Amino acid sequence: MANRCPSCGGTLRFDIQKQKLVCEYCESEFDPESIKEMQGAGESEAFGSEPSEDAGGETIDAKIFTCPNCGAEVFATDLDAVEYCSYCGTFVTLESRLAKLQKPSYIVPFTITKEKCLELYKEKLKKARFLPKDMKVENAESNLRSTYIPFWVYTEKFNENANVSFKTTETWTRGNTEYSQEYNINVKPSGSVNGVFFDASATLDDRISEQIGNFDTENLQTYNSSLMTGSYADVADVKHEVYADDVFLRGSVALGKKVKSEIEGTDRFSDTFHRSSSLPAVLSSQQGSDYATLDAKLAMLPVWFMTYKNKDRLCYAVINGNTGKMFTEIPSDIKKYTLASIILAIPIFFLLEMVLTLTPVNVMIGTAIISFIILLSRLGALRKLKRQENRTDDKGYQTVFNAADESSAVNENARQSAEAPKAKEKKKFDFVTLVSIASIVATVIMFFSKLPNDILYYGISFLSIAATFLSVASLVKAHNLSCSRAIPHFFDKRQGA
Repeated sequence: MANRCPSCGGTLRFDIQKQKLVCEYCESEFDPESIKEMQGAGESEAFGSEPSEDAGGETIDAKIFTCPNCGAEVFATDLDAVEYCSYCGTFVTLESRLAKLQKPSYIVPFTITKEKCLELYKEKLKKARFLPKDMKVENAESNLRSTYIPFWVYTEKFNENANVSFKTTETWTRGNTEYSQEYNINVKPSGSVNGVFFDASATLDDRISEQIGNFDTENLQTYNSSLMTGSYADVADVKHEVYADDVFLRGSVALGKKVKSEIEGTDRFSDTFHRSSSLPAVLSSQQGSDYATLDAKLAMLPVWFMTYKNKDRLCYAVINGNTGKMFTEIPSDIKKYTLASIILAIPIFFLLEMVLTLTPVNVMIGTAIISFIILLSRLGALRKLKRQENRTDDKGYQTVFNAADESSAVNENARQSAEAPKAKEKKKFDFVTLVSIASIVATVIMFFSKLPNDILYYGISFLSIAATFLSVASLVKAHNLSCSRAIPHFFDKRQGA
């Protein structure tokens, strides 16, 4: 299925800088569209006229590669072997099989080169103040891969025959009297919202796809498999209906802004309406299909993907191959962070010494307040980490894997096995929280009892300081965990699909 040079039969590869296909043997250059036209009938044979069981509409013949280590799946139309998995960071020969997949409607070619990606990544690392020593650009180059990620590109068209009604209230004060006026408003939607992107791969975390931003819709081209030469792509396994409500919500917000901008400044009522958020709320509470229709097209969009492996955790750097926008996960070196905290605490202590009278009671209260603030920050970070580890907010992942769990007893056993360590972890004694709560409770008791014993005040202050240091260390650890992720296991989805 590889694209061959018309001159010598060598393998063609897409050159990002030249935006052309270049022969690896004779170095001849070809326009991708001309190669597509020259392939002619061969291309049409690859596209099936009958939809497969998993793909609607036209299909393409592709070779699917499955990582034996984590179960992630990618596909290619011109590669015979893939020897590296970007999702688990393992150099391993991926198992392959032939399959028919839904033919994408669009593709955006790479415009950001590998060298530019490394430059952007290097600049990002320079800004990291507590960068671990083993995170270097030299280690990143061999792990950087060009990948196409499937995205659903939505167009929401408002139904001009629809009618949306809602109420808003204007209030004003004159003298000592407050007046209010209620308005009934009818809105007839018009226009459309174009270029709303959601990734169609359950393997890629939605949080990552959101961070790298939208792609330029002006660069969308009719799908041409020759543009993917030398790259592989994620398999589209999330149906477009999954994100329909999210697209309708964005459309309601856009429509609300449009209506407000059209009537703003025309009269006193328009000011009240401009401040009101009722329209988006009303639209989002209704069925989107009542006032708009959705059209979803599958597009292959370019992404540079790098995996940094640290013991049993992974860090990702994902760069939009069209705009250069980057998502990075950079942990902090605990030793560097602790040293910086101590250095910063010294001038703060002397500044407080000059401004305040540091009595035993003040010291005890101050350290307890700091301990309480750090404790809340730590607990918030741990809750956020738990949601991230479980991918709770990843709608595509949850939809695909929940469907797999419901359809396979094997997956149920696997899920229970995976949750067993988590159950044990919940029962683990939280020493840091206990020390923090103990210091706060002791502070409250001492403050109200007013015992004339400075040693107790300083002792409780020392306990609060110890709790603060423990919480900070735990907070940095939670940050590092949130900047990385456990090695993924996607086998459950493959078995249940």
